[in-house]
Amino acid sequence: MTHDQIPTAVAREGWTLRLHPGELVFARLEPGSDLPEWARDARPLSSIAWNESETSVLAPVDVVPGDVDRFGPWRAFEVEEHVDFLLTGVLHGIISPLAASHLAVTTVSTYRTDWILVPAEQVDQAVNVWRYHGYQVTVPQVATEMGTA
Repeated sequence: MTHDQIPTAVAREGWTLRLHPGELVFARLEPGSDLPEWARDARPLSSIAWNESETSVLAPVDVVPGDVDRFGPWRAFEVEEHVDFLLTGVLHGIISPLAASHLAVTTVSTYRTDWILVPAEQVDQAVNVWRYHGYQVTVPQVATEMGTA
């Protein structure tokens, strides 16, 4: 099957995004490093990427050892629905309103869905922007009590 024969659908607007409690950081390890024990079973998300110059691990801030080079903290929003790999424009639709509002964003995709990461200090702004643009955003009660919209 060639690229032009792949059936695609345009992603719909208004995905439901769920904010997960806790903060995440990107940790930089040496090239070729194995998945560290501290990144296993991490909640809500742990992700690892290898390339020739580094091994990067996304994990909750509280499990990453203090001597590991890190960047963050980030907060994770999960796209609640299953996101088909062949849908076009999903991430574009979700992150464009944030970019237009000058909010930083990065993403991680899993087999089932997409995760949108926003700097921890910009969470309230991101929630407000998405809601303004018609997205449903679920925020855990504990986050609301801590001052997150």
